[in-house]
Amino acid sequence: MKFYNLLKKYFSNNEDEEKKPEVAKKSGLDQDKYLDKLELSYLFSIFNLYEKVRELPGHIVELGVGAGRNSILFGNLLKITSQHNNYKYFGFDTFKNYTDKDFIENPSLIKNKNKWDDNSLEYVEKRIRSHGLESICTFIEGDIRNTLDSFLNSPNLKKSADAFHCKLLYIDTSSYTPAKIGMEKLYDHIVPGGIISIDQRSQGGETNAIIEFCNEKSLEVTTGTFFNDIPAYIVKK
Repeated sequence: MKFYNLLKKYFSNNEDEEKKPEVAKKSGLDQDKYLDKLELSYLFSIFNLYEKVRELPGHIVELGVGAGRNSILFGNLLKITSQHNNYKYFGFDTFKNYTDKDFIENPSLIKNKNKWDDNSLEYVEKRIRSHGLESICTFIEGDIRNTLDSFLNSPNLKKSADAFHCKLLYIDTSSYTPAKIGMEKLYDHIVPGGIISIDQRSQGGETNAIIEFCNEKSLEVTTGTFFNDIPAYIVKK
């Protein structure tokens, strides 16, 4: 594996503080210093998860892109493992704050009500271009409740022989309904051995969704074995 090369790239801290987009300085959207001042344990958990599905056919889908941290990681992993010609990363997000429906279902999110005020699709795409990943990472803007069906039903570069195959569904919505909808609508598109993973460290909407989904499908949910590892995931049989 060439993971060392990716680690070396980020340890070099090549995105100078003075050169960071103004929106990041102003809003704190540069919070994910995983990409600059590395939180190695988090990177290891992402690499370990990717390694589980690396040899499977299919794309990577993330629900809840935020400021694009994982877009950069997964995009680079596809690139350095030479899979980017066949498989892509697709990220879904409003690229704004949580919706009113999310606050009603997940009251714990209210304390972070304005967390993403200064986020935008334009900001995330600028980060992606700075890493040379614009041909690998595609973003779908809007409420997942509305955009996922349109995505799956529309012809796109994502499809081969009128099908869509996913090897990794990574969920970082922090809210119940988008997470549950994503699992329900994408499960049949996940290849055998593929993974559904949630990112939620403090239990809440995503956790409730994956437990409920497993109960409905008689699936086994497990967790990572390393510090700061994936909180919970399903392997499709």
